[in-house]
Amino acid sequence: MRKKGVVLTIALVFIAVLLVLTGAYFSGLVTEKKSSDTERFVLQALHLADSGVSHGIAELRKIIRTDLKANIEATPKTVCANNLAELFANQDPLGLLEDYGGFGLLSGQAVYEIAALNLNTGIGGSYAAAISLTPQGGLSQNPTQPAADTYRFYYDYEITASAALAGPGIQKTVNLRKGSFSIDVHLDNFAKYALFTSQHMTPSGSTVWFTANTNFSGPVATNTRFSFANNPSGHFTEEVTQLQNTARFYNSGSPLLLDADSNADRDVPVFDNGFERSHPMINLPSSVSQTDLKVQALGGVSEPGSNGVYVPNDGTVVTGGIYVRGNQGQSSDDAVISMGIDGNGNAAYGITRSSNTTTVTVDYANNQTKVQTGSGTTTYQGIPDGIGNEGVILYVNDHIKSLSGTVQKDSAVTVSSERDVIITGNIAYEKDPSLPENAGYDNLLGILSWGGNVRIGSSAPNNITINAVVMAPTGIFTVDNYNSGSPRGTATLLGGSITQFYGAFGTFSGSSPLSGYGRNFVYDSRMLQGIAPPYFPYIGSFTSSDDGGLDMKLIWQEG
Repeated sequence: MRKKGVVLTIALVFIAVLLVLTGAYFSGLVTEKKSSDTERFVLQALHLADSGVSHGIAELRKIIRTDLKANIEATPKTVCANNLAELFANQDPLGLLEDYGGFGLLSGQAVYEIAALNLNTGIGGSYAAAISLTPQGGLSQNPTQPAADTYRFYYDYEITASAALAGPGIQKTVNLRKGSFSIDVHLDNFAKYALFTSQHMTPSGSTVWFTANTNFSGPVATNTRFSFANNPSGHFTEEVTQLQNTARFYNSGSPLLLDADSNADRDVPVFDNGFERSHPMINLPSSVSQTDLKVQALGGVSEPGSNGVYVPNDGTVVTGGIYVRGNQGQSSDDAVISMGIDGNGNAAYGITRSSNTTTVTVDYANNQTKVQTGSGTTTYQGIPDGIGNEGVILYVNDHIKSLSGTVQKDSAVTVSSERDVIITGNIAYEKDPSLPENAGYDNLLGILSWGGNVRIGSSAPNNITINAVVMAPTGIFTVDNYNSGSPRGTATLLGGSITQFYGAFGTFSGSSPLSGYGRNFVYDSRMLQGIAPPYFPYIGSFTSSDDGGLDMKLIWQEG
């Protein structure tokens, strides 16, 4: 009996110890489970708050780049101009956000509250986010006015998001701080278009199809409709707009009109930034705009009575641009213009009429213009940049039968003709702005034919390069004899094309060239920042652009 009692006691002690150990084990499991759940809930709350911040930065980009821009463009020009002038006079950058961006004003800040999206995560919680913008400090003015009809507004911003999980009652806050950006509000300019056609067809009325060979990296627009063929069709990185409410689709050879972005799986263009149909008409510039350029070139004085090359001046200082007067009734004195760089790195414009050559040299470093005709040279103070001082304006009242050369790195130039402009050689920027190492150089060219066409001549080289924004408001940008002879390689345009009709460049059989040039149109992205050749025609409303500060990565901070 005594032995049995000992065994029983030992068994009971063992069971007790086992129960204690088991209890401790399960207690540890419960504690670990609670700790694990807490950590999971904390991470869920943190990630949920981070989603709110990501929503905030995406919403801020949309507000500035889409909503505010659209509201400014929809405001009548005179009303917007008066409002901007008032904001500038009152040094009120927050007023722009209130008037056009939908922000509320609170204690010296512009605030925008963001409603949470349904993320469908199954997590029992949500987030709240807010965007706060304050006027950027350390500036003598905000906004500033860097150019006529241009206003620049500077901001600092912060995005705060808080998330709460309803069950465990855990809350987390995340901040993005602090970012900076600026907004330029300026008159909208035709130079912003990679392609604009008032009527998207050839002058003979033939349909122009956008296919897989069509790629545009800038805004594209027409006052009629676009036509798309095949899957894939064209690729467009910026906004595409057309006046009519239906687009034309090839539909395997049986074209049809649809109010749609694509035709099922047969004709599928790619729009990175949307395809807007029923867009208001965009009127090409009138003769008033042409007269304005002529006034700028003449420096406000009357047109000279005899033919020649003129640099208007008061005897000492240049007062206008460069004006070339020819005999519009004959071709023998049509202008030949060669742009170049002299031995000192200055911009030089050689202008030949008949057998007479005038060379206009622009020395930016010394703010001087030299005019050489024959053996005589006269030096003036100032630059031939018109009355408004926007940049060099070269105006020809006749045909330009030859245009070629290099645009000097400090030169913004517009070459304007009342009739045809024929490009006979490569036109290049001294500093190619598409290369990152050339950021900040000003070389920029606009080519304008007011009453004719811009043509690549039959004597132009194969694989021609043209660095310019080209505009023919009553004509086309085309190639002489595009449908005859052998293939001439590729015509590469760094800039944009704004025309009445779509001009032909070459002929093809399938993917094989038969004659003329293939197109390689590369957009000059500077135009999206409100940059344009001097005195280039305006569309008739204001628009806006930001400096890219919204794309910078910010400091992520848990609150």
